[in-house]
Amino acid sequence: MTLEQVREEISDHLDAVKRLFKPGVRVTILVRTPDFPDGSRDLVLTDDDLDAALSALSRRKLKERDDDD
Repeated sequence: MTLEQVREEISDHLDAVKRLFKPGVRVTILVRTPDFPDGSRDLVLTDDDLDAALSALSRRKLKERDDDD
């Protein structure tokens, strides 16, 4: 399966994921392939602004760091 086929298959399920939450949520899916550090095999799907999604990840990282202390 090509990366584009995977992207289309996942996209078909985004609405089902969103229905699990209150209206207005944004969904971002990140699939990383660490063996390819150039990012050529990574996949990012989002219905959000990518900067907003990155900010959410940063907030989560800070929260987890605070929770560990």
